[in-house]
Amino acid sequence: MRADVSSARAPERAAPGRLVSNTRRVGAVDPIATFAAAGASESGALWMRPATGEAVVGIGSAAAFDGSPERVAAAWRRLIADADIVPASGVGPRLLGGFRFDPCAPATRLWDGFGDGRLILPEQSLTIRDGETWLTTNRVAGAPQRQPQPASRQSTPVAARERLGCSPVDWQALVGSVASAIGRGEVALRKVVLARATRVRVRISLEAALRTLAAEYPSCTIFAIRAGAACFLGATPEHLVSLHDGTATTMALAGSAPRGATPEEDRAIADRLLRDPKERTEHEVVADMLREALAPLASRVVAEAEPRIHVLPNLQHLITPIRAQIRDEHCVLDLVAALHPTPAVGGYPRPAALDLIREREELDRGWYAGPIGWVDAGGQGEFVVGLRSALLRGEEATLFAGCGIVADSDPPTELAEWGWKVRPMANALGVED
Repeated sequence: MRADVSSARAPERAAPGRLVSNTRRVGAVDPIATFAAAGASESGALWMRPATGEAVVGIGSAAAFDGSPERVAAAWRRLIADADIVPASGVGPRLLGGFRFDPCAPATRLWDGFGDGRLILPEQSLTIRDGETWLTTNRVAGAPQRQPQPASRQSTPVAARERLGCSPVDWQALVGSVASAIGRGEVALRKVVLARATRVRVRISLEAALRTLAAEYPSCTIFAIRAGAACFLGATPEHLVSLHDGTATTMALAGSAPRGATPEEDRAIADRLLRDPKERTEHEVVADMLREALAPLASRVVAEAEPRIHVLPNLQHLITPIRAQIRDEHCVLDLVAALHPTPAVGGYPRPAALDLIREREELDRGWYAGPIGWVDAGGQGEFVVGLRSALLRGEEATLFAGCGIVADSDPPTELAEWGWKVRPMANALGVED
């Protein structure tokens, strides 16, 4: 279902390369149905938070910006500087998309069509908030549809073999080896996140999967990004960063445990999680790094003194909210560049963790654990981390999950945690045990 744009202002007089954008209120729409109806023939993106009723759907491509957050931010500023924008109720043009977890890692055919990063200016976008729906139509007259990729990516060969990571047995051996090396001081790491993937047959439609995720994980951010016939989708609990009216919000989300079968067991598990030295260490590494990364961009950074429990239907996590007053010259993409990858998905220190992941993980993460979100004409926006996610191609899906490894990590426990983390997507896609 595509919203009617017949009364949108026509952009016939737009100068070459100039953005003309018009927003108006429309009737209520179903964001999942709108996204699904566009099909693989068009670029598309879905970002929604069911608990609050917020959603953004982008259909088609008026322009696309490829590369790093810094590169996209610079190109977006240039386009906006001479744009003809008619907003409504604070809603206007915005870019939707995401970025690869690690642009320096070798790419494989698994992620064909996604690239290092791509944010799309949709031809049409629907914004749903506060019970109202707004349609934005965008046209960039005479502009090329794609910005060129950076030279660094063009020089990186694409491997023919799809790298899905270690087998369960080999992955446990890797976890044990890395944990021992951290404990003995053989690697300059406090923590590293090791991920793996599994391929499954999909039994239900993309639309049905998104509806299941929205119904079962309403407090998470539901996302879906198309690249040709492929779609990267998920229900992530992890908020990377948002920027609104000069205030950035982020959170340390690290340290996990399963849910209990009864309220009493649930509370007992949560209490153990709060007191577990291994989980607290993993969590504190993430919180410390987020504060350090925000400090150069902010006049003030404030974090809660102690973590609390964040409850999901199948997992419990330690969470520490963090807020910062960001200086005026920065946009949300600057914050994405500073924060990603956090220790929650990469490790700490960041350079050493990324080196180890590239050398030993044997997985092409692609956009898994990368930043997914949107940025508007004023540089404000929101990005989440692409966790609890899958890459869907036809009747097959590749499911991804990772675990934070520290000195006292136990390989069987980490493998069990990996299983908890892929279960939401497996269930949503109709995968049988």
